Amino acid sequence: MILSQLTVIGELRRSTKTQAHVPILQSLASFMSSILWLKYGLLKHDSTVTLVNLFGALVALYIIGCFWYYASQRRHVETRFLLTLCLSVVVVGFVDYSGHMRAMEVFSVACCVLSLVFLASPLGQAKEVVRLRDASVLLPSVAALAMANNVLWAAYGHLHGDPFMFFPNAVGAVLCFGQLALIARYGRSAAKMPLVDNENAPEMDAML
Repeated sequence: MILSQLTVIGELRRSTKTQAHVPILQSLASFMSSILWLKYGLLKHDSTVTLVNLFGALVALYIIGCFWYYASQRRHVETRFLLTLCLSVVVVGFVDYSGHMRAMEVFSVACCVLSLVFLASPLGQAKEVVRLRDASVLLPSVAALAMANNVLWAAYGHLHGDPFMFFPNAVGAVLCFGQLALIARYGRSAAKMPLVDNENAPEMDAML
């Protein structure tokens, strides 16, 4: 699932020549979600959760770097990443330094919310997908593997009696199925459609 997110890099390359828009929100949510679940794994002394999310955070960081590289306005990417990083530090710091007995429970809920934001973020484009009758902003490989991933993590949470892992992943599987349903219904024609005005294409090809 984590490696499947790397397919967005191909979408970024193609977006320099097509009409497709590649949103960064999912990658930012993936980064923050991985950071929080990494901390959750450390607090729970769960090496599986810790290692998986450490790898996930590194992959998400690399993808965000690719967004920065291909961005026409890099300052926008930098600002959004710094905001995401600051928010991650605040939430992790809360559970580390808060003396409240329910701090861990609040932190666990935050992990669940971030997981759902990551998985639901592509559906923020659903209105445009329906209006344009084109699902090019959705990545089928990511959605399919994310659904399988969520089913497995939901099973893991159920077997370990951890509701904070079970419920967000169960809901996440449904959200990913919704993405696949939109892709199946409307297709991804704009992702393959070249721009009419392509005067700068040779320059872009040289950059790539």
